[in-house]
Amino acid sequence: MTILICGLGSIGKRHLKLLRKAGVDKIIALRSLRNEKNNDPDVFADLEITDLKEIEGQKIDGAVVSNPTSLHIETSTELALKGIPLLIEKPLGKDLKGSDELQRIVKEKNLPVLMGYNLLYHPGIAGMKKLSEEGKIGKIISAKAQFGTFMPGWHKDEDYKKSYAANSSMGGGVVLTSIHEQNYLSDMFGEITDVLAMEAGGNVTDIDSEEAVEILMRHSSGVVSNIHLNFFQKPYYRNCQIIGTEGTLYWDFMIPEIKILYKDKTEIIKLGEDPMELLGISYQKQTEHFLDIIRNKTSPRAGLDTGIKDMKTALKILKDIGRN
Repeated sequence: MTILICGLGSIGKRHLKLLRKAGVDKIIALRSLRNEKNNDPDVFADLEITDLKEIEGQKIDGAVVSNPTSLHIETSTELALKGIPLLIEKPLGKDLKGSDELQRIVKEKNLPVLMGYNLLYHPGIAGMKKLSEEGKIGKIISAKAQFGTFMPGWHKDEDYKKSYAANSSMGGGVVLTSIHEQNYLSDMFGEITDVLAMEAGGNVTDIDSEEAVEILMRHSSGVVSNIHLNFFQKPYYRNCQIIGTEGTLYWDFMIPEIKILYKDKTEIIKLGEDPMELLGISYQKQTEHFLDIIRNKTSPRAGLDTGIKDMKTALKILKDIGRN
């Protein structure tokens, strides 16, 4: 099997390592810069190219689109025309320009597309969804999700203000960069029928895109959810709380367990020992799922239609806060 990775930044390198571990025979990397100084053989591709024209005549079984957000739709469309199954990193793009054409090609060629929402495979999120569906806390009324991170500390050897996540022209900003919460809440409770948002922050990080936002959403199931996102929180914080008529579910990214809280007792479901190990599992399961899709063993967990719906909601949020 031969897999093409478009973009070899931090997430592209993660995909490369996972594909190596999964036993992929050949990995080709499309990147703007050739080999860099690196002692880890797992992050080097078998072939590096700087233009998609260089893969003409080669059989590519699948492609991972992990270049800057602003290039996702353009790159995906070019690959879809070649009939290559895709894993597109979230979000689908910085806007929806070109998405109709991509969707048309994908449908015409009956091409599988998987959106890169790795948290859908995280034992914590997957466990919360399962417990909710089983009625463990009765009828679900509302949910709250939070994600906070200190952007200036992401990559100490890089200027964070120049990163894609800091620049709206590249599809950055906390709404699109941290679209996971919006996605998994929709996966749990149905499509979003109403959304309201308010920008927060105060130029803490001095970036040109939004650094914090409060979001209120109503889902097709009737559940109302709230999301808080920010790029300046210390320490890192990511959690989800689901409130039902009989109890509450709680998951914290940094604590590998799910709590089921009732009026007079608390149950704890252990998920493992290390939160970073659980994150690794989420990416590993996503990789395995993508390879199974390529082998025609299953259909995408979250396809192109999901990516488009999530983008439509995200763009409504950005419009609501005056950023679109």
